[in-house]
Amino acid sequence: MPKILSLMPKIYFKDPGTLATLETFKDDLAFSTDYEPSQIIAAAKDATCLLCPAPYPIISEEVMKALPNLKLIQTAGAGYDKIDLDAAAKAGIPVANTPGLNTLAAAELALAAIIVLRRRFVYADREIKRGQYQPAREKLLAQGMSEVNGSRWGIIGLGRIGAKLAEAGKVLGAEVSYYDPFRRTEAEEKQLGVNFRNLEEILTTNDVIVICVALTEETKGLIGSREMNMMQPGAILINMARGGIVDDTALAESLAQEHLGGAALDTFEIEPLPADHPLLTLPEEVKDRLFLTPHLAGVTKQALNRMLEYALANCARVLKGEQPVAVVNGVE
Repeated sequence: MPKILSLMPKIYFKDPGTLATLETFKDDLAFSTDYEPSQIIAAAKDATCLLCPAPYPIISEEVMKALPNLKLIQTAGAGYDKIDLDAAAKAGIPVANTPGLNTLAAAELALAAIIVLRRRFVYADREIKRGQYQPAREKLLAQGMSEVNGSRWGIIGLGRIGAKLAEAGKVLGAEVSYYDPFRRTEAEEKQLGVNFRNLEEILTTNDVIVICVALTEETKGLIGSREMNMMQPGAILINMARGGIVDDTALAESLAQEHLGGAALDTFEIEPLPADHPLLTLPEEVKDRLFLTPHLAGVTKQALNRMLEYALANCARVLKGEQPVAVVNGVE
């Protein structure tokens, strides 16, 4: 029976490098994309390693208890919030991720979102496709659009992605400050060209707020109505982290009331978004200030290939009786 069950569809493994890696496993690898707990259990009943997408599915204690041969839960991504880490630790199952391999991709999307919103490209795209080229152009010229140069960015969470985004912002002339519970050293701050501020200062003094923190008990619901009201009128909110950090309903209300100038989200508390989600039922003119992507910030083809090869190499270590790397739940 296959020793690795991949919940990543086989179609993702299409790069020559990852295809070559797949070939080395031959009969040791199987695929399943049915994410119901009972189906995961059935497909992985004899598996040693479980390879999961970072955003889904939920790997619960129920699933782990039903898989007695499991020796590694490996995500193809930096995130692991869908896995019950405590249950895995209790069962002695290491949980590993692929840290840092999609940093550039995620930072690129955050930068693109900032530019799209400050230049009002969502509105421009919609109107020109409706045949309203000249009216759209005249309206944008009359209202004005803003460059990155001279803008003030507040980054919440200065990990790999936040730091890479800070570098890009500095190159383009933004003034960058950050908040993180783990403050960087003075030398690191100087090298990145960033200033440390507390969370309230970040929210009240910047044109652009970018969230790059992990989803934890401390960060869940971090940005709600109170925090949005603290932000400057017309400010832009970007979430490149995890759904649940931002209160999506409060965000919809803030956009509708024209307090926030715009928002971009790559992740949501409920994925996929239901048709009646507050962000999807906003008036069209409000949606013009909203840029949404379906949890793909870190999955360019290059980043995906890096993560898949890293994840499979970690599975190979476990199959050979070696310790996995990048373990996030303290199991050795």
